This record gives sequence, C-alpha cells and structure tokens, in this order.
Amino acid sequence: MVSSYILVFAGLLLVGGRLADGLIGLGGGILGGLAGLSGPLPTLWATVRGWGKDERRGIFQTYNWTVLGAALCLQAATGQIEQRVIWLAGLAFPMTLLGAWAGTRVYRSLSDTNFRDLVLGLLFLSGVGLVWSSLR
Repeated sequence: MVSSYILVFAGLLLVGGRLADGLIGLGGGILGGLAGLSGPLPTLWATVRGWGKDERRGIFQTYNWTVLGAALCLQAATGQIEQRVIWLAGLAFPMTLLGAWAGTRVYRSLSDTNFRDLVLGLLFLSGVGLVWSSLR
C-alpha cells in the first residue's frame, strides 16, 4: 500500500535527515534479521527522499549486503543453517549470477523515473503476493 502511495506522490515528501536515515536503517535491519526483508523500508525511504537511481542503487546494494551478510553470519554462528540449505544455495547460485547480470543490463537502460516506477511496482507486487499467500 505504501509503495503505491509513493509511486503516485514520490518527490513531494522531502523530509528526514541523519536521525531519520538511521531510524530507517535500524527498522530495515530489524526486518532483515526477522524475515530477510531488509530492503523494502530503505527502498521506500530513498524514493521519498528523492534520490537518483545511482545513489539509490549504491545504497541498496551496500545496505542489503551488510544487513543480510550480518544475519547470515549470526545464523551460521548459532547453528541455524542446515547442510541442506547450503546445498540449495549452491544450486541456486548460478541462476542468481545470471539474474544479477540481466538486472544490471536492464538498470543501465532505465531513466531515474523508470527505475523508480519499476522498483516501486515490484515492491507493490511483492506486497500483494505476501498478502495473497497469507490469505490461503
């Protein structure tokens, strides 16, 4: 719901500052550790702040790498990762690389506005999918 609002009104809300950025980062970190959902909150925040696509992408990649890497290390250190999960991750890795390559190619062809619309549209579809799966 929030992503659809921001899709319509992006750039109109130029609020925040370092404290707000930090709180969004904390919230994304909590969501990342809780459910692997570190990205949506900072993604929406970056759109609200009106950042360009290069700035957003740079922040998203660094932020998600850090939060999800920390969550992975903590889960591995506490024995929460089974051998089967490691095998499945290895199996998925080649397609992950292919997807990252394809995403980079698409990214280069998008304007700031198209990038914003695509990211918010994907977040909206993700939210719809989560709601739909919870209703079944």
